[in-house]
Amino acid sequence: MSLISISFLVFLTLVLLGYYLLPKRARWVWLLAVSLLFYGMADLRYLVFLLFSAGTTYGAALLMTAGPLGGTSSPSKGRRKLVLALVLLLNLGLLFFLKFYHYSASILEILTGGALVLPYLNLIMPLGISFYTLQVAGYCIDIYRGKVQPQRNPLKYLLFVSFFPQIIQGPIPRYDFLAPQLLEGHSYDARQVKFGLQRMLWGYFKKMVIADRAGLLVATVFDGYAYPAYYDGAQVALAAVLFSIQLYADFSGCVDIVTGAAQTMGIRLPQNFDRPYFATSIQDFWRRWHISLSSWLRDYVYIPLGGSRRGRVRQYGNIMVVFLVSGLWHGVGVTYLVWGLLHGFYQVVGKLLQPVRSKFLAWTKVDQSTAGFRLLQSGLTFGLVTLAWIFFRAPSLGTALSMCKRILLDFQLSSLLGDSLYTLGLNEKNLYLLFFCIALLFLVELLQIRIPALQERMDRQPLPIRWLLAIALICAVLIFGVYGANVDPAAFIYEQF
Repeated sequence: MSLISISFLVFLTLVLLGYYLLPKRARWVWLLAVSLLFYGMADLRYLVFLLFSAGTTYGAALLMTAGPLGGTSSPSKGRRKLVLALVLLLNLGLLFFLKFYHYSASILEILTGGALVLPYLNLIMPLGISFYTLQVAGYCIDIYRGKVQPQRNPLKYLLFVSFFPQIIQGPIPRYDFLAPQLLEGHSYDARQVKFGLQRMLWGYFKKMVIADRAGLLVATVFDGYAYPAYYDGAQVALAAVLFSIQLYADFSGCVDIVTGAAQTMGIRLPQNFDRPYFATSIQDFWRRWHISLSSWLRDYVYIPLGGSRRGRVRQYGNIMVVFLVSGLWHGVGVTYLVWGLLHGFYQVVGKLLQPVRSKFLAWTKVDQSTAGFRLLQSGLTFGLVTLAWIFFRAPSLGTALSMCKRILLDFQLSSLLGDSLYTLGLNEKNLYLLFFCIALLFLVELLQIRIPALQERMDRQPLPIRWLLAIALICAVLIFGVYGANVDPAAFIYEQF
């Protein structure tokens, strides 16, 4: 069931009715039932993988805390470490097997000249497996560290793993943050329901009006780059910038939808974005982009590797390992590895040049507190991030390198000023509408910086103004949302990960 469908809105309405009509003590059972129904409607086979992950990690958590034969004594550290290693190997190994088996088989066949051919397997890739695998892995590591106590009720634990708003694309929650909320049974709060629906509407606007419209131009250039003579460097650069916007509007739009859906039940999901394109450095960008994944990699990969505690060389190596893992998690192919390693390279170079940068700024007496300086930093950061997104989006490494070369050596600004601009997948009206909506998106984010409680402030405005804004946004989604044979508005980019 797509999040962008009438059926999902009907489903959510029925979920809310059942949730608030049932006694509080029974509401978690209702959430579990509808979550399994929601996930199973995509494909019943997916439930097998979900139950495997939930079952193995549930059992491992108990083994890491229960004594021999279920006694009360604590298990030895060696046993706990062995159980943790096995359960992580099972779940992360399954994830990587499903994602990389066929790719690895093709590489192996090429390297051996066809002498070694692995059999073709009719594998399926369950929706959300990359997200809920990290979720259950984090739970087991927290159990091992003694940060949380294991959930003894297997059905309550299954609800934590399968909660329907976030299972497909995250955010990736921690057990101690989400589980108590799911089991609490929240009272009806009309204000929270209203705020949740408003956030969902904003998510639909970002996804259907901005992301899907930008995606038409992006697909035209990136997927049609087999004919490079058609596109010069300026057109490629425009497509790269719009892909940066598309990806952000698509993913953050989805997070707004699922966060808003959870909020209508009084349940908070972890923050996943904090205006990442206003970041003033690559390190700052990763504090703002896909926050739940970034914090997961920090807590469960970077810090266990030693973080910054074992010297600079080790720290730089740890950074590269973290972004290598991030690239592997995101997708199959060398382009994702290059994207991840490029972000690691950015951070390492940034740390190496920090002393030189500080001395230069002190020598030039630049006022780093000015808006102009921050704008320059944000612009440079956005440029570096966009460069990396080219590798993320391009169909092959050769195409990505060719596109970067074209931007450097064949940048013709005139191609963005004439009618050739309207041959990239969007006509004049749609292109200007896209630019207007992107400006509106960043204007709202600027207002959120100036007014942190912007939604609450808007809620205090006169009723006619509030209704006018809501109706305008609904009409914008219905009228300007992208529909048709050339786009699938139900598909989110991060679903494939």
